[in-house]
Amino acid sequence: MNNLRKKLFSAIMISAFSLPVSAQGIILNHQDLRTDLNWLNQQGVIQISTSTWPLSGDEIERALEGANPTNLVEQKVLNSVRSSLAAQNTTAKLSLYAESDPRYFPQPFADTEKAQYQATLELNAGSTAWEGKLKINAEKDQIIQHEQDVNIEGSYLAGKLWNQWLIVGQIPTYWGPGHEGSLIRGDVSRPVYGLTLQRAEQTPFETKWLSWIGNWQYQLFGGQLDDYTAVPNTKLIGMRLTSQPFPYLELGISRVIQWGGQGRPNSLSSLWDAIGGGKDNIDDPNMTATDPSNQLAGIDGRFNLNQWTGLPVSFYGQAIGEDEAGGLPSRKLYLAGIDYSSQFKKLPYQLYAEWSDTRTNGEVRNYTYTHHIYRDGYYQHGYPLGHAMGGDGQMYSLGGDIRFDFMNRLSGRLLLAKVNQSGLEINHAFPQKDEVKALDITWTHYMRPNLPLKINGWITDSEYQGNDSGASLRIEIPLDASLF
Repeated sequence: MNNLRKKLFSAIMISAFSLPVSAQGIILNHQDLRTDLNWLNQQGVIQISTSTWPLSGDEIERALEGANPTNLVEQKVLNSVRSSLAAQNTTAKLSLYAESDPRYFPQPFADTEKAQYQATLELNAGSTAWEGKLKINAEKDQIIQHEQDVNIEGSYLAGKLWNQWLIVGQIPTYWGPGHEGSLIRGDVSRPVYGLTLQRAEQTPFETKWLSWIGNWQYQLFGGQLDDYTAVPNTKLIGMRLTSQPFPYLELGISRVIQWGGQGRPNSLSSLWDAIGGGKDNIDDPNMTATDPSNQLAGIDGRFNLNQWTGLPVSFYGQAIGEDEAGGLPSRKLYLAGIDYSSQFKKLPYQLYAEWSDTRTNGEVRNYTYTHHIYRDGYYQHGYPLGHAMGGDGQMYSLGGDIRFDFMNRLSGRLLLAKVNQSGLEINHAFPQKDEVKALDITWTHYMRPNLPLKINGWITDSEYQGNDSGASLRIEIPLDASLF
């Protein structure tokens, strides 16, 4: 996004905040909120998809209105969700973040800090039909390098019409059921500037011919990659569709396309060729000018056993492929996991185990997230647009979360990651082959319902960098009347 576009976007956002704030319609990636929604899903209290981010606040409210809590613990988690939504609705907020050292292990979901030190001023405004968020981020000692120390990542304008949200801005996206990452669209890199279209409420079709699909959601995205030197101005196009034909089953299909850019075909016919997929993967080096795109596509799903066994256990998985053969993705990546939600002495908790493999069909082939034309690969600023460890990696993780009371939450994960086994230099997150073990723990204390203090600590053991440890602190301070 060029400087003129940034100035124009900032001017529009600032002018919007003379109007009163309303209910939050767009909910950006949020770890604690996702955990609570998943916990309620597995208990059978609500039914909502949490595999496509950002979420719509309208859909969360619809799920809460249909909630059926049977005990005080379930009501406690429902109250936690409402508190998270209320905190998102703060008119103005100041966030401060600092860490002792950069973390050398795959980042978790909704980790928005891209520098060791960061201060963010956030302003929110809107009504039932539109809303806007302006985030002004000041960064020092950047981890993901950027040309500017001050940016507006996380800002957007959104309008709603006929149950559709149209969002323009620079917001994180996440597709898939995984706790640790998504093979096709994660949020470890800086957000991509562009347009997003999705439903506000995931209600079923009214016609009997399609009502069997159940609750469904789609997300369409079109944007432009930043700092992509191999092919400047490369476009990123994404399409995702999810459905819940049964309360215990969710299915999703996803596809992303890198297309166009400087020196590449940018015509509508070239775009149509890319969407059609039939002219991709041309091996003849003399014909690479006609190869329209780099693509990934695949499926994912989650199956909740509670209805069948009475146990709040879910299995989930994701399979994504690069390239095409016979009309389907051929060179595949895999992710699978299991999670369990329950309570211990009236304390709600969740546990999970997850495995992910970004090698090519289980082999290190220097192929995943790479392309012979888009030579910076499926990365932006050198950080993956898919799974946080990048290509040719394997990761095993155990994690969990427990809520002690309304004011205190503890979460953690233990992981083993074999990263960049092909030694691919375009992976700036892990620029060399390595094996990393890490223990990552976060304590969240709510000094007030809308004033969280997060303290994170970690210990790592790396074959390349040796033993390390560190800590970080983040605090969010509301600046409206609710603080006083």
